[in-house]
Amino acid sequence: MATFIVCGVNVCTLRYTETAIYTTRGQDRAVRFFVQNIPMTDTILPSSKQCAYCEQLKPLADFRRRTGKRSKAHARRGACRDCRKQRAAESGATPLSLQPPVPSLSRQPEPSTAAVATPSLPEVTQGVPKKAGASPLARSRAERAKERKSAASLPAAKPAAKGRPRGAEPRRAPLQHRGPKPEPTDTTALVPSSQGMILMRGHSDKGRRWHQEIDLELAVTLVKEHAAVVVNRRTIRRLYSNKAFRSLILNRDRYTCYFCGLYGDTIDHLLPRAKGGHTTPDNCVCACNLCNQTKADKDVEEFMRRTR
Repeated sequence: MATFIVCGVNVCTLRYTETAIYTTRGQDRAVRFFVQNIPMTDTILPSSKQCAYCEQLKPLADFRRRTGKRSKAHARRGACRDCRKQRAAESGATPLSLQPPVPSLSRQPEPSTAAVATPSLPEVTQGVPKKAGASPLARSRAERAKERKSAASLPAAKPAAKGRPRGAEPRRAPLQHRGPKPEPTDTTALVPSSQGMILMRGHSDKGRRWHQEIDLELAVTLVKEHAAVVVNRRTIRRLYSNKAFRSLILNRDRYTCYFCGLYGDTIDHLLPRAKGGHTTPDNCVCACNLCNQTKADKDVEEFMRRTR
């Protein structure tokens, strides 16, 4: 254990020594001294502190301890006891050590509107007006803490609301359709897109929706042959799914072959698909299995001549 005293000031107390250099500030000059073999893991606690008001170097016993949660054992306040008593006497306030404890849950009163609206009036603390030319060091620490609390309790400016507030401006009217809605069978109302396509939509046997793009000529053919209807100038809708279309044709022809008049349960195209025919109610008929296989991709006139 070793104690070092420089210029009459107790600088530090050491248990072990290792090479290091320390500097302490005196009243009129800085003093550098060399200490050997001070371990890096040991903490050297200073035995003196400089007062924030009188700026004199005094022992730690002349300062009050800090009581915050993060304060350590050697933490001290900035003002010495003599300066604190002197400032309390000048301001006419009771020293902090003699004031009754204030409950932590008490709510601070909000500043009045008059105090906020007239900042030019002289501030009054503890019933004594402040001096106009008083320096910041002349005020007590309690007065500065009260000013910080009053500034924090002022209502903060509300940030600008994001988005358009309700009722600020009238909402836009919904877009109107261009012209009247076309008739379901009016093919002249169809207008292709820039790629020359028309959108066709429908639903599968299980009710799942689908859509695809077709050319204008095919769209007109499907509408004319009663397989689709016009929804708008860009879209048509397929009327039947595969299962519904088969049931429609067989029930319409009463399960009777179109060529021989016997029982039939298959569907045949009058104009074969290989020659440009489509699966529409006007182009499909009920046929028996034999006629359907014999006709194949022949036209109706050619098939009827060969059967005679």
